[in-house]
Amino acid sequence: MATGKITKTAVEGLAIPAEGKRSYLWDATLKGFGVMVTDKGTRSYLIQYRMDGRASKTKRVTIGRHGSPWTAEKARDRAAELLEQVRRGTDPFDAAKAALAAQRREQEEQERERAKLAKLAFSVIAAEYIAASKKTLRRWQEQERIIERDLTPSFGMTPLPSITADAINDCIAKAGERASSAALKAYSALRSIFAYVHNDRQLKRLFPASASPFGDVQRPEGGGRRSDFIANNELRLMWLACDEIGWPFGSMYRLLLLTGLRLREVAEGRWSEIDLDECNWLIPAERMKNGEPHWVALSPPAVEILKSMPRIDKCDLMFSTNGKTPVSGFSRAKSRLDAAMLKIAKQEAEKAGGDPGGITLPAFVVHDTRRTVARGCQIDGASSEVIERMLGHVTHTKSGLKGVYQVFEFEDERRAAFVKWGQRLTAISSGGANVVQLREVAA
Repeated sequence: MATGKITKTAVEGLAIPAEGKRSYLWDATLKGFGVMVTDKGTRSYLIQYRMDGRASKTKRVTIGRHGSPWTAEKARDRAAELLEQVRRGTDPFDAAKAALAAQRREQEEQERERAKLAKLAFSVIAAEYIAASKKTLRRWQEQERIIERDLTPSFGMTPLPSITADAINDCIAKAGERASSAALKAYSALRSIFAYVHNDRQLKRLFPASASPFGDVQRPEGGGRRSDFIANNELRLMWLACDEIGWPFGSMYRLLLLTGLRLREVAEGRWSEIDLDECNWLIPAERMKNGEPHWVALSPPAVEILKSMPRIDKCDLMFSTNGKTPVSGFSRAKSRLDAAMLKIAKQEAEKAGGDPGGITLPAFVVHDTRRTVARGCQIDGASSEVIERMLGHVTHTKSGLKGVYQVFEFEDERRAAFVKWGQRLTAISSGGANVVQLREVAA
């Protein structure tokens, strides 16, 4: 058994043993302290001892490999500490074994925590929420767009338990820079995601509702009280903002205002449904909510818009950017519209010498265009029967020739109403002072 003074030079000068063998150098001054060299050239410091004299089994405890942080001097000091434990009756092997077991338990606990947090990563939970919403939520696609646009950039793979109220408030405020309604939508979508977790039996064990940060999150106003009708000034701003956002959504919003159709009825429109010469738009049953064909009399402003729209060769879709599918991204488009309207309102206020910083606009949803069309036509003298047919609310119960005839019921009256509404909307968009305010009449 080789002995000598264990120093850096002595340790690094030890010869590498034959394959499968190990060699040792035991310190000449500190009994039980040594260094081992493997056939791979690895050098490790260790101690060797017996707890109960020569009759007991020899044990060895490794201190660490030669190099940083274990120099010969540091290893000697540690060996002295361990050998003192032996002298006092404490087995370093058992202590090392217990420490290793504790380390493994800690690592396992950390791994469990990492696995738990991975399951609760925002992007993971948001994807699960959308997958579940496809079965229960009619407007799940809008929720998905809000999440992708406003929430994922802020939270990404951040675990829900790590998302603070301050982070949520910052995210909502950032969305609100675009439009106040966008802030409210972001808040609602995020709250729905947290609620999804708290309603799931397995997930809520990982993240109970009591840990939710929403108690300290301020609900945004969303632009004020929502109304059913769009007032004249907002109609004017909306019409002007359509120029700001351009095609395709600018043209789409103007057609919504002129026809009273639903969003997807316009967005998924086909050129084959349009007769510009006769000023007719005949929508087939499969594209209508009530499952029946619907006729719209196109007013002169509507015809003008349709004639000005670009067309993709060999594509029947009126609103498409790729020639294959209708446009999408309605939530983003509405946010752009809101922002453009507010921008125009502030520019007008500044030009008039007012304070643009205090300008706000009432919130509205796209579906309010239908109510606005109905109210405007009512002001112009159209009967409720005519208006119901203009909006496609009436369900026909007869088939054959009678059913086809009913599609065009009140044809003259409907065409006249659409023409008058087009004139009214044109006057409003140009700032006509004598146009009756829709909201005043509706009050």
